[in-house]
Amino acid sequence: MRILIDGDACPQKEDILKIAHQYFIDVILFIDYAHEVDMNRYQKVIYCDVDRDSVDSQIVKRVKENDLVITQDYGLAGLILSKKAKVLHLSGKMINENNIDELLFSRYASSKMRKMNKHLKGPNKRTEEDKKRFLNQLERILKENE
Repeated sequence: MRILIDGDACPQKEDILKIAHQYFIDVILFIDYAHEVDMNRYQKVIYCDVDRDSVDSQIVKRVKENDLVITQDYGLAGLILSKKAKVLHLSGKMINENNIDELLFSRYASSKMRKMNKHLKGPNKRTEEDKKRFLNQLERILKENE
């Protein structure tokens, strides 16, 4: 197992690294050139073009069965699941075959509403509880992989 991070919008990269190192898990960070990161902290950093889906494309290209991908992008999650990898949302929720269709439909419906100029409330700000839930779930997954 490796951990692949959709890094452009991942606020807990340092926490993920700490936990991964405890379990001797390789971490690969995918970011676009508009972001900077301390490359010495990661086993590998994949820099991608500053295009809409360039990070997603590189993750899909490199993900392997049983890898864990950390993302909040449901479209990417659907592609990852087709490759038999695991997906962990930043909320701490596992994205899997049981919930991906509902999540993708929700994304589609929200997109339609935005196109009709309907104001939609964005996600709530991440709380300390959200951060703890995410890290607990990450650790649970890595323990199961031992």
